[in-house]
Amino acid sequence: FGTMPLDQIDQMAIDRAAKVLYPEASPSTRNRQVYTPISAVLKFAALRKLCDAVEIKRPKQPKGRVRWITIDEADRLIEKCAPHLKPLVIFLIYTGARLSEALYLDWRELDLQRAHVAFLDTKTGDDRGVPLHPRAVVALANLKHRDGAVFRTNKGKPYEEKGEDGGGGQIKTAFNGACRRAGIVDFTPHDCRHTWATWHYQANRDLIALMQLGGWKSEKMVLRYAHVNVSNFAASINNLPWGNSGELIESNAKG
Repeated sequence: FGTMPLDQIDQMAIDRAAKVLYPEASPSTRNRQVYTPISAVLKFAALRKLCDAVEIKRPKQPKGRVRWITIDEADRLIEKCAPHLKPLVIFLIYTGARLSEALYLDWRELDLQRAHVAFLDTKTGDDRGVPLHPRAVVALANLKHRDGAVFRTNKGKPYEEKGEDGGGGQIKTAFNGACRRAGIVDFTPHDCRHTWATWHYQANRDLIALMQLGGWKSEKMVLRYAHVNVSNFAASINNLPWGNSGELIESNAKG
C-alpha cells in the first residue's frame, strides 16, 4: 500500500491486494496472509483515531472437514509406516499435535519421565502442554538420539521449516504410501489431529479439556467433534414410542 492513507484502504483495496499478492492461493491462505494482518493494523489505527473503523468482509472459507479413522485402521496405518515415519505418526495420533508442532519439536520440549510434551510458539501464539499417551512414550523412548529435532527424515536429517502446509509436503510421499498399504483412503497427516480429537471426545465427553489440550481458542471450534459423536444419545432415541401404531403399520404392511 506504500504511502496510501489509512482511510483509503477499503474493502476493494484489500480484495485487490489479496489477488495481487496471492493470485493462486486458497481463500484460507489469503485470509491468513492478507486480511488478518490488515484488519489488525486498521483496528489498531482506529482505536487511536487515525482512521474510521472498517468492517472487512473476508473470503468465504470452505467448510472444515472432520476425517478420522478407527483404532484398528490407525494400527494398520502405523504398522505400514516406514521406520522413520512410524514414531511421528504415533505421536500425531496420540497427542493431537499440529503437523508443524511435531515436525519441528525439539527434545528440550519433551519429558519422557513425566510423560509430557510442551508445544511452544504454536499457530495460535499460545504455549500449551499435553500429557503423553504410553504408546507415544514408548515410540519416543525407542528413538536413538536425544538432542535436537525429535523427528527426522529417512536420511536422519531434521525437517526443514518451510511451506504453507506446515511441512506436510516433506512427508507426503511416505505418508501416502503407508495409507495405500494400509488400505486407507482420503486421509492426510492433519487428519491424525481429527482422529485424536474424535477419540478424546468419545472417551471423555469433555469439550473444555479437548479445547485446552488441542490448543483451540473456543468451544465452538471443537463442537464439530461432539456433533459426530452422538452415541451417548442412543438411549434417548431408543426410548421414542412406537407401540400399537408401529404394530398396526407392520400388520397392514403384511396384509
